[in-house]
Amino acid sequence: MSTDMSSGSQQTVPELLPEYDLAPRAAPGIFDSARWRRWLRELLFLPVWLQALAVYLVSRLVSVGIMAAVVRRQELSPWTTGARTSLNDFLNFWDAAWYQRIADEGYPSELPRGVEGEVLQNQWAFYPLHPWIVRDISDLTGIDYQVISPIFATLCGAAAAVVVLVLFRRHTTPGRALFGLAVLFFFPASAIFSTGYAESLTLLLQALALLLVIERRYLLAIPVVFLMDLSRPIGVAFSFFMLIHLIDRFLRRRTIPYPAGEVVRSWALGVLSCAAALVHPLLAWIRTGTLTAYTDTEAAWSGGHTRIIVQWFARAEDLVGPFGPLLLFGTIALVLALIYSPAGRQMGRTLQHFCLAYGIYILLFFNPQTSTLRLLLPMFPIALALAFSRSWAYRVVLLAAFTLFQVIWVAYLWHFTPPSDLPP
Repeated sequence: MSTDMSSGSQQTVPELLPEYDLAPRAAPGIFDSARWRRWLRELLFLPVWLQALAVYLVSRLVSVGIMAAVVRRQELSPWTTGARTSLNDFLNFWDAAWYQRIADEGYPSELPRGVEGEVLQNQWAFYPLHPWIVRDISDLTGIDYQVISPIFATLCGAAAAVVVLVLFRRHTTPGRALFGLAVLFFFPASAIFSTGYAESLTLLLQALALLLVIERRYLLAIPVVFLMDLSRPIGVAFSFFMLIHLIDRFLRRRTIPYPAGEVVRSWALGVLSCAAALVHPLLAWIRTGTLTAYTDTEAAWSGGHTRIIVQWFARAEDLVGPFGPLLLFGTIALVLALIYSPAGRQMGRTLQHFCLAYGIYILLFFNPQTSTLRLLLPMFPIALALAFSRSWAYRVVLLAAFTLFQVIWVAYLWHFTPPSDLPP
């Protein structure tokens, strides 16, 4: 049995349900905790996979419904295929077009350059697993890539929901685990799980890899990590997480057994996760003959410059002025406090370590931008910390707020305003 498992997971279903009534008098029908307890009791007796799919289905109806409402005021765009922008067009906006270009054309053997020799935006910034799978399904079925891509992403999200719920239930009570799943799939940027992006596939593989690490099934995690590292640029963060995990296991070896066989298997995963993180940049180097082909291409999205850490402080100062860096430090402190708070501890040490590693990775290598909210999705275990409270009023308000922010995210970031706009 995993050492990360919380003792709270041994409670029976009725014990998971709040027995107090916090229903506001102004809206007793919505906040009636007795009614919610009854529904949740029935839901928690369903098989785990069915619980996960029920929450996921509701979240997708909300997300796609928001998309369908917003697309009605979408002007013609570079991704519009007919006289008007259809919902399917809308689900294939922005980077989804780059994925389709990879499927149709592959990767360039020569980096495109501007008049001053700078590398221009091109396919090497995007990883191949999603477009390759969708291309093969499209070729096999004869259905257009743009139709298959969001459907495939949605199905990957459904599979991810099941794995995430299993992962969450290893650390907390079934009720909190299920609410944590809802927090994840109602998150403001969660509409991305229904589009032609690779986030759903990455979430599935990441959750499976973390579950296997928690279960100490390190060798089985190796192929999962390789596939994950071909879906999105998450490999460096996972390698850093494995370093923290291995150090932690070594330091705690006197209290938690760390037999020689596990040492070999865990270090094999750690070393090979580093190798997996280099596969895509290595392919870019081999194909183009330029050692820095991948990093140069990534830099094309940030003015041709690659910076470490300082970009966050510069952006904070641009937005807020001299108090920007203080605000940034405050935000970092709040995130760390959340991860290592009593609420955060129900994630278990392994998931805490991943959130820490991924957060440091984001601070080191990513530029703060309008896509930042979407880039934080791999820190999904924090949803467990947000699910700690058992107050029904808190839960309803949190999901309602996330839904409102999802409307804003779709309406102002995913929606495209010609002739140019900021990406989601």
